[in-house]
Amino acid sequence: MNRTLASSALALAATWALAVACGGAAKSSFETGGGDGGASPGASSGASSGASSGGSCTECVTGTDCSTNQACAQFQGDTFCALDCPNGDECGSSSTCTIETSYAGDQISVCVPNDDACGSGGSSGSTSGGTSSGSCDAGAPTTCAGYDPPTTTSTCTSCTTSTSTKTCQPNGCYGGWWCDTATNKCEASPPSSCTGTSSCGSSSGTSSGGAPIDIDAGGPVTGTVTGSGGTLSRLYFTAIGDTRPANEDDTSGYPTAIIDQLYADIQALSPRPPFSVSTGDYQFASPTGTQSTPQINLYLAARAKYSGTFFPAMGNHECTGATASNCGSGNTNGATTNYDNFLSMLLSPIGQTSPYYSVNVNAIDGSWTSKFVFIAANAWNSAQSSWLSGVMAQATTYTFVLRHESTGTSGPPGVSPSDTIIDGFPYTLLIVGHTHTYEHPSTKEVLFGNGGAPLTGSGNYGYGLFSQRSDGAITVDAIDYQTGTADSSFHFVVTPTGTLTN
Repeated sequence: MNRTLASSALALAATWALAVACGGAAKSSFETGGGDGGASPGASSGASSGASSGGSCTECVTGTDCSTNQACAQFQGDTFCALDCPNGDECGSSSTCTIETSYAGDQISVCVPNDDACGSGGSSGSTSGGTSSGSCDAGAPTTCAGYDPPTTTSTCTSCTTSTSTKTCQPNGCYGGWWCDTATNKCEASPPSSCTGTSSCGSSSGTSSGGAPIDIDAGGPVTGTVTGSGGTLSRLYFTAIGDTRPANEDDTSGYPTAIIDQLYADIQALSPRPPFSVSTGDYQFASPTGTQSTPQINLYLAARAKYSGTFFPAMGNHECTGATASNCGSGNTNGATTNYDNFLSMLLSPIGQTSPYYSVNVNAIDGSWTSKFVFIAANAWNSAQSSWLSGVMAQATTYTFVLRHESTGTSGPPGVSPSDTIIDGFPYTLLIVGHTHTYEHPSTKEVLFGNGGAPLTGSGNYGYGLFSQRSDGAITVDAIDYQTGTADSSFHFVVTPTGTLTN
C-alpha cells in the first residue's frame, strides 16, 4: 500500500517491500530500543500484542504499536517496528541503518534486520520474470513534473537538523531521494514518467528503442460480465490494490483524487475493460469506530466513475488492520465493523455473501474458460479451505487467484494454507497487493498495491492491465495513472498455465 506506480527502477527496494498499506511494521528482537519489541499497550489500530512476522519481528499498523525510540516502517514485505537510527550509528551487528518509508509514507532511518529476517523473501519494486530491476541513482540528471530533485529547494521535511545529523538535501530529503511536491513526501526516485537521462532507465511507455509499446495487443472486446460472471470474446481486465489514507480514521486524508483518477482512466480506455478486480484494503479505520463507512463510500464514489463490473478481494484492513488478524464468525477477531462493511457495501452489490468467492468468465464461442478465485486470507477457516480445494479442482483454461497478501507473507492465517492448496493445481497468475507498489516477484505472481495508499518506493500510482492475445497468452502491464503509459521494463506475458513467454 504505498505510493506511485512503480517504474522499473526501484531504488531502495527494501523500503517498499514493507507495504505501508497493510500495516505490519515489525520490530527486530535484536535491537529493541529499550522495549521488548511488542506492540505498545495503547495500540489502537488492531495489531495484536506480540504479533510476529517471521519470529524476530513485531508487526505494526501505526506508530503507537511500537516502543519508545522505534518507528513503524515498511520493509521486507510488510510494516514492522524498528529502532530509529537518525545518526546512523544506533544499530547493532544484526541490523543495518536504512532509509525506509514509514507507515504514513514519510522518509525515516531505521535499523532493518539483516538477511531478510522479517520478510517473506520478496523484493520490492518492479521486476519481470522474478528478477529485480536493481537500484536506481535517483540523483541522476533528469526532470519530472511534480517532483523536485535533491539539489532543488522544495517542501519536503523528512530530513531536518532536528531529526538527523546526516547531510540534508535542499529538497528536504536525504539519500538521493526526490520530493513529491503534491504530498510533501520523499520518494526513492522519480516516477517512470520523468524525462531526461537517468540510470533508472528509459521513460515509462516506451520500449528500449523509444517506440510506444502496445498495451493492448488483442483488439476489440465483446460480451458481458456481471457479478455472477459472463462471456467475452477475449479476457481483458484491470487490477487495482490498496487504497487508503496514511493514518487510521483520517477520512479527510483519503486518497480520493488518486482513486477517482484511476477509475476515470480505466473508463476512458479503448476498448473499455468489461470488469476490474481489486486486491484489497479500501479503508484504514478503527475496527470498532465510525470511519469505515465514509471511507468505503469514498471508494465507491470513485468506482462509480467506471461502468464495468467490479470484483473486490478482502484485505487485512477489512478486518482489524493487523496483518495477522482473522475475521468472521468463529475466528479470533469476529465480525468487526470493517468486516461487516466489506460484506455489505462491496460484496453485496455483486450478489456475494462470503468474503471468499469465485466467478467464471468464458469465451462466447466456447473456445476457452476462466475462473477468478478470491481468497480471504484474513477470514480463514476450515470451510474456506475446503471450498478452495473444490474450486481449484474445477478445470478451466485460465485460473486467476486473487488474494491480498503475497506468497510467503507471515501473519495472515490464510496465506500459507492457501498457497499449499493452489500450488496443487494449475493456475495462470496469483494477483496480490498489500505492498504499496507494483512488481512481478515470481513467474506466476504479480503485485498491484499502488492504488492510493502511501507508496513504498520510486514508482507512481496506477493499475494493472491484463489482456488476452489471439494466441491465448495473457499480457500484463503496469499503467501510470497520470500519464496513462505503461512501464516498458515491467511488461511480461504468460501462457494460460502461467509459463513466461514472448
